[in-house]
Amino acid sequence: MPRLNIVPPALIFALVVPSAVGAQGAPLPAATGLDFRPTAAGLLGGCRAAVAAARAEVAAIDASPEHARTFANTLGRAEQAGLLLADSAASYAFLYAVSPDSAVRDASQICSQQLANFGVDVGADPHIYAAAVALAKSGTLSDAAQRKVAELYVEQGRHAGAGLDSATRVRVTALFKRLNDVQRDFAVAIAADSTTIVISADEAKGLQPQILAALKPTDGGNYIVPVSEATIGPFLSTDASSAARARYFAAYFRRGGIGNVHRVDTALALRDTLATLFGFPNWAAYQLDTHMAKEPQRVTAFLDQIDTKLAPKAAEELASLAAMKRQSGDTTPVTASDASYYNAMLRRTKYKVDPEVVRQYFPVDQVVAGVFGIYQDLLGVKFDEITPADAWAPGVREFAVSDARTKKPLGWIFLDLFPRPNKYEHFATFPIRPAVYAPDGTVTRPVSAIIGNWPTAAPGKPALLSHEDVITFFHEFGHLMAATLVHVPYPILGTLRQDFVEAPSQMLENWMWQPAVLARVSRNVTTGKPLPADLIQRMIALRQLGAGYQNSLQAFLAMYDMRLHTSPVPLDTKVTWDTVMTRMLPGIQFTGDYPVASFGHIMGGYDAGYYGYLWSKAYAQDLFTRFEKDGVMSRSAGMAYRHDILEPGGSREPDALLRSFLGRPLNYDAFYRNLGITGAKGPGSSPAGK
Repeated sequence: MPRLNIVPPALIFALVVPSAVGAQGAPLPAATGLDFRPTAAGLLGGCRAAVAAARAEVAAIDASPEHARTFANTLGRAEQAGLLLADSAASYAFLYAVSPDSAVRDASQICSQQLANFGVDVGADPHIYAAAVALAKSGTLSDAAQRKVAELYVEQGRHAGAGLDSATRVRVTALFKRLNDVQRDFAVAIAADSTTIVISADEAKGLQPQILAALKPTDGGNYIVPVSEATIGPFLSTDASSAARARYFAAYFRRGGIGNVHRVDTALALRDTLATLFGFPNWAAYQLDTHMAKEPQRVTAFLDQIDTKLAPKAAEELASLAAMKRQSGDTTPVTASDASYYNAMLRRTKYKVDPEVVRQYFPVDQVVAGVFGIYQDLLGVKFDEITPADAWAPGVREFAVSDARTKKPLGWIFLDLFPRPNKYEHFATFPIRPAVYAPDGTVTRPVSAIIGNWPTAAPGKPALLSHEDVITFFHEFGHLMAATLVHVPYPILGTLRQDFVEAPSQMLENWMWQPAVLARVSRNVTTGKPLPADLIQRMIALRQLGAGYQNSLQAFLAMYDMRLHTSPVPLDTKVTWDTVMTRMLPGIQFTGDYPVASFGHIMGGYDAGYYGYLWSKAYAQDLFTRFEKDGVMSRSAGMAYRHDILEPGGSREPDALLRSFLGRPLNYDAFYRNLGITGAKGPGSSPAGK
């Protein structure tokens, strides 16, 4: 899953906190300096004060004489203005997604709105924009970092409306604020959703024991199944009742309800209006102007090629699932709710890999410890758990991160891995506070968290994970390391291009398919032994099982996103979903009343950007070729990856990062090989990287 930008993208000031600034080499305290357990009143008061102070700083920049403006007193000062968002602002805007306290969540929503509104106003500030334009053109900035800052301020100011006439700028600012509100309300509705289905005792037969033990029984002997990110994988892959799976799947695509459908419709209308005001033909064109892809046509051509090349493989896979369904005595057409179940059956019967057996080798504590050890060895870092955790809820774990060689502190990370009511539902990394190594020598230590929803353990037993769960965790930990190890002098330089941001984590998913690594992270919950070598080989041999369908599904979701954001007229989101699905995945029925109501990506920073998962995977797989050559646990390759890819962050364009690490331009061969595609060509070099 993608990172969630708690502070909307329009806020170009990162949340930088003075209490985290310390001497190089000093040990990190247990507390991050952030307040994760405020009262609602304290949160609101602290947030208002922080925003007021930051606005005063921006007003002082605006009031400075135009002829006397320098980098230090404009853009440099604007970056430092983030310090005025203090300890409380960094954590308060995050708590609406995770706090167990409803009053705090409500207050956090208000704070988030205040921060979003501030960000919109600053992004559209004509004085800061004018200073950025002048500095970018002046040729007086000898420092490469300052030149990049000026370039990014010009880019973001242009996209925020700073270059428009005053009347249009006022209108654009109001529209952005409204859009931020709608997107936040969408996320809150998903987090608050408590959809359930009821299944009979017969329908519950075959369910994964860990899931079954956590279900609430009814007086009539039935079970209540929560419909959520934590249960969808285990339920659809192990419940033998096609009727129960169909009910679950339909309920899953009703989450958020018609209210979220209306919010998407509102967001699409707002985005279309904004694109027009900025002089773009549609929202996708507006968004991609600052992405690597640059143009919607390149994206749709890229997705069409993937869809065309994968179609035979996807059709063959679906035909195989349909045959298994018929053999089981069910002659109805295969549907999307069947795919996980019959894929698991195929693994068990034909390939002799039982997902439930594999799960016994992945107890949560072993997985976490194993993943920590791999990242420590590969990237030269050290994790020390802090107990008790200074966190927002019971069960959240906190770790201090330091450099293994120098012992210098790097930051803090949190793991919040199990579901609870009203918590953010997906699996994602939240960069709460960025890393900043300021020119004056002060250091702001980053704080990040993985927010997840793994299946809850059965009473008295450890939680057990699927191989897919472990891959997801390894992916998100890659995001966590990117946020922790970035080493830039200005906050704005820590942000990666949207269609590259997934590449570092996608590259690291490859480790979960290496025999030595799988043996290292696994321990049988009963015997303590690692995965047997023969089982590992069978698991690896299945890496491409279902890949045609799964990657076609990703291409479909990306194309649906692009269709919503390139249409010249308002679309019916359900009709469009069905139309694009029929064209791109004709061999499967994909049910759902309100599929867009829970498609959080297009309301959480990936609007006209979902294609980035496939686009950035090309970079990810090409980056991995060096580890294929040097060894997946090569310390030299790992440290080069840290220094060449993670530390520069957004201070260099993705193509330049890749060239530094590989010594050559991007090559798509590894990407298409990973998809099982032959004879495909890449969409050309990325204009943003030229």
